[in-house]
Amino acid sequence: MKYRYILLMAVLVIFLSGCSSSASEPAVIKQNRDSCDNCNMGIIELESAAQLILKSGKPVLFDDIGCMIQYIQTENPEYDAAFVHDYLSSEWISFESSSFIQNGHIESPMSYGIAAFESLEKAEEYQKKHGGIVLLKEDLLKADIKSFKGEGMKHSH
Repeated sequence: MKYRYILLMAVLVIFLSGCSSSASEPAVIKQNRDSCDNCNMGIIELESAAQLILKSGKPVLFDDIGCMIQYIQTENPEYDAAFVHDYLSSEWISFESSSFIQNGHIESPMSYGIAAFESLEKAEEYQKKHGGIVLLKEDLLKADIKSFKGEGMKHSH
């Protein structure tokens, strides 16, 4: 009986750790095959992509950080994790702990001009050299995101 209990506990621990670890990693985006869940454009520039991992484990993909922000503002999804690409390294980083620069000179697929940085210090260094507005996650989520759009592509909604 004791053996069954230990085995059951081991299986439960493995199962639960497997469930939680999926949200800690970004999903793989298939360039030119996956589309943005906000604007439906194909995801061509991987370094501009962003994503949410919903509580169900389903990834929601975006071609631009601005699309992800607009999606969060309009859909209010429950998510376990969110990822953006660091503007300097192009590596996936956590949206929750990132700092951002919004600048019309930053090129992005949907012309929101938002770049993510792994630290506030790096965002401020970029701002000193290139201008723009430093924003934290909370600032972005409260912003009138549509007002950030440049003269590039426009969403249909």
